[in-house]
Amino acid sequence: MNPFTHGWNAPGSSGNTVPQPSIFGALPYPTRSIPTMFMSFLFTSFAPTILDSTVVGPKSKTYFRIETDVPTVGFTVIHNAANQPMIIIEWLQHPVIEIRDIVSKRETANWLPLSVDKRYRTMNALGKKFVWAPDGRYICLYSAGLGSPQIYARVIREEGEVALELTSEAIQIGLLEICIAAVLLLQCDRKID
Repeated sequence: MNPFTHGWNAPGSSGNTVPQPSIFGALPYPTRSIPTMFMSFLFTSFAPTILDSTVVGPKSKTYFRIETDVPTVGFTVIHNAANQPMIIIEWLQHPVIEIRDIVSKRETANWLPLSVDKRYRTMNALGKKFVWAPDGRYICLYSAGLGSPQIYARVIREEGEVALELTSEAIQIGLLEICIAAVLLLQCDRKID
């Protein structure tokens, strides 16, 4: 046995011990990365599109109901579980969105502007800037700015439904309604710019 490697993860050591932080905190040590946990929300029951659908969340609970052209033609209204209208989209030549108490009435092109190179969309909400960008099969919502981007949500379209997965932090900071609105716009197959 090599006394210089005993208890360390090095060739010749048993590798069975978990690295511990230094006593004084001055030396780095490996940490185990905690996998990001997501809560899933499914846009389902398309009638015939996502613009007339239901959003089902954890425990198969209905969180939102989406209706287009009811009761007024040219509008999509997203009601919460208490049947209160939370999000209104007016389908004008330049569509307009409003998210009650969160996003004041504005053009969707200004709320979710497409980048110059058309590779991603930015989104301002809750006093922060976010980025919707493709990542493999997903469209992901990341924090914007300097440093490592933090993922808040991801979206995937599968046959007959769209899945929105949010981190617990995204829910805690109030991104649920915002992401529901953004996903609807990104997946509705209508012009939003």
